[in-house]
Amino acid sequence: MNLETATPTRQRKRVKRAKRLAADSHDDGDGNWLVSYADLMTLLFGFFVMLSAFSTPDAAKLEKLKEATSESMGTTYTKPYAELEKDVQSIVKDIKLDKEIAITQDSEGIKITSKGTLFFESGSATLKDTALTLMENLAVILAQKAKGYRIIVEGHTDDSPIATKQFPSNWELSSARAGSVVRLLESKGIPSETLRPVGLAHTEPVLPNRGPAGAALPQNQAENRRIVIQISRHFSKSKGAGL
Repeated sequence: MNLETATPTRQRKRVKRAKRLAADSHDDGDGNWLVSYADLMTLLFGFFVMLSAFSTPDAAKLEKLKEATSESMGTTYTKPYAELEKDVQSIVKDIKLDKEIAITQDSEGIKITSKGTLFFESGSATLKDTALTLMENLAVILAQKAKGYRIIVEGHTDDSPIATKQFPSNWELSSARAGSVVRLLESKGIPSETLRPVGLAHTEPVLPNRGPAGAALPQNQAENRRIVIQISRHFSKSKGAGL
């Protein structure tokens, strides 16, 4: 049956139905597109939350951003660990070791590097008196101003082989030296869960141990025999992160 043969009542019903459908499809600002838009925003929010959760912040870039933001806002930028670094430098200067100890700071924390045989005699893992004085003073500062910080102690040797009953190789020697420093810090109240000893033997020299002909370079070897103490609010990416 078409409209021409339909009764007036049926025609009126069809007209009302058509008007109702037209009204339902009319976009008056509160239509179905808002639901779709809300779903899209929810999905995007979840996506970026996942990206953030799986990402690893770059501490160096973050500090550069802070510095740039401070400059643009007209405020003073303070380097992280600045106060702690100043205190460590003061200790080193007071006991007249500023020529034997190098203190550097980067986005990951403070690095204290001993030079030569300041901490140990050759082939020994027993701390020398000078090193004991340094570490005891350093432990006081760390206990006060570095609570909860991570302290990684690295032991480094030169490439001269060692084969004693106590130290079959430089691996054992470097690990024992790092452990001696860590035990001292622990005895002075530094929580053991914040301490990590790392023995690296001769694998990361700062200078070549030997010349082109293979002859030993004693001055370089002395520089390579060192203790490095890293102090930071988190583990360094390169060392200790999985320990």
